[in-house]
Amino acid sequence: MTRLLPKKTHVGVRLPPRVECERIGSGVPGVRRFLGRRSLSAQVLAIQSAVLVLTLLAGFFLAVWYQEGQLDRQYEQRALAVAETVASTPSLVSAVAHGDPHGAVQEMAQTIRHATGVSYVVVTDARGIRLSHPNPALIGKPVYDDTEPASSEPFRTGRAWVGMQTGTLGATARGKVPLFGPGHRLIGEVSVGIPVVQVRDYLISEIPSIAAYMLAALGVGAALSLLLTRRLKRQTLGLELDAIAGLFQEREAMLHGIREGVLGLDTHNRVLLANDEARSLLQLPDNYLGRPLADLIPEGRLTDVILGREEGPDQLIVLGHRVVIANRMPIHAQHRGRLGFVVTFQDRTESEGLMRELDAVLGLTEALRAQSHEFSNRLHTLVGLVELGHYDEAIAFVTAVSSSRNELTQSLLGTLADPMVVALLLAKTSVALERGVDLRVTADRHFEGGFLEVGDLLTVLGNLIDNAVDAAAPGQVPRWVEVEFTTFGADLLLRVSDSGPGIRAADRESIFLDGWSTKDSRTGARRGLGLALVRQTVERRGGFVEVGGHEGAVFSVLLPGCVRAALALPR
Repeated sequence: MTRLLPKKTHVGVRLPPRVECERIGSGVPGVRRFLGRRSLSAQVLAIQSAVLVLTLLAGFFLAVWYQEGQLDRQYEQRALAVAETVASTPSLVSAVAHGDPHGAVQEMAQTIRHATGVSYVVVTDARGIRLSHPNPALIGKPVYDDTEPASSEPFRTGRAWVGMQTGTLGATARGKVPLFGPGHRLIGEVSVGIPVVQVRDYLISEIPSIAAYMLAALGVGAALSLLLTRRLKRQTLGLELDAIAGLFQEREAMLHGIREGVLGLDTHNRVLLANDEARSLLQLPDNYLGRPLADLIPEGRLTDVILGREEGPDQLIVLGHRVVIANRMPIHAQHRGRLGFVVTFQDRTESEGLMRELDAVLGLTEALRAQSHEFSNRLHTLVGLVELGHYDEAIAFVTAVSSSRNELTQSLLGTLADPMVVALLLAKTSVALERGVDLRVTADRHFEGGFLEVGDLLTVLGNLIDNAVDAAAPGQVPRWVEVEFTTFGADLLLRVSDSGPGIRAADRESIFLDGWSTKDSRTGARRGLGLALVRQTVERRGGFVEVGGHEGAVFSVLLPGCVRAALALPR
């Protein structure tokens, strides 16, 4: 079996007008072997030509058969018309009515036969005895025998009859009419025949014109088939059937085998293809093929990136708990212009998470290094006081250093109660102090029962404090960040403000978009995910997040159902 292997093509580049193929394998006997050696266009042309020839041959024989039937009926009617004319001749009717004593019927019949060109004109009496015949020896003999039905003889039925019969003069197209005398009495019949050979000769003379029409139709059909095959060849870029099947199999294997999501759109933004990963990431329904993208995905940053409203490589998108990198690439073909677009989605959740964790580890490392340096300074001070013999001052120094930290810890535990939230605030306080930023925490209630779904609160709180410290650290003294907890029943209002430069009014909506950031990463991790995650988390819980402030930034977040309302007691 012949198989064509196409050379590889690359998505995003111009496709060549023809893809070269090499043949492997051996042929197959019979028609498949004959067709397998030819190109797709040649196979289509051969099959169409064969179908056209067979159809025209069938049409030719049907036309000849139909024409033959028409000619038979025309000659039968012609014979009937001559017979009716003869039967209406008064002199002939009178001669038959009187028994034709002088043989006038034969003379009149022969005259009419020569004038009309028919094969014979036979006149009988009421008993079917011939009064005229081209062969005089048959005059006086009956016209009927046992092989012909009685219904075909008008001298018996009194009704006209037409048909094909074989008699003494061979096969003829006959027309027979009854002959009526005075008083409308049936006195005989008139039979006129035209030889079948004459009918067939006329039919044969018509065959060339029918054949010429068929050949003209064959030529037109062959020309149209040739145009169709050329168009088919252009549309398939010169690929053969095996090559097209191979390309389809390779495409399916690549689309469903890679871990990246692939989405194909035409120039009208209708979805043409999507592999399993793309359907999972975008949550496409089963009937997505051919539907506009706007019917499948709600408006938002994802739609803007797919449709090219936001241009640029490696666009960052947050889909649920996943971090996705999207790239949009146009597809062109020579002589056909732009065919559509291919959008790829790469799940970077794990790698981006590792990068962000590495950023956090580096930050903690620097904080520990600073704390270690500060601890060394305090330890040297303590050693110096002991060496000088100032024991009271040494004890007071140690007590002051440890009590300040313990007071902060006890204060947070006494107010917020939840150990995970307190641990986060203690860690952020240490990082802020090392960067010269004072982190202050206030609350309107004593959260004796703690919080519900602490994971969401930690995500929101951690990202907002990190951004606030980053904004306040480069500013002028005093540098501070304030975190406020306010409750409304079971709802928690979290407000984080800082002494930084603030956020421009024009950017207060853009800062929540995926990938928006003004900071650089030390590890190469993509920035701009924190606020996007904050907004996504809050909106998923049915809350809201707003940003305001004049001298600095103030982020206000409402988290519904975050507080154990029954245990939320006044301070």
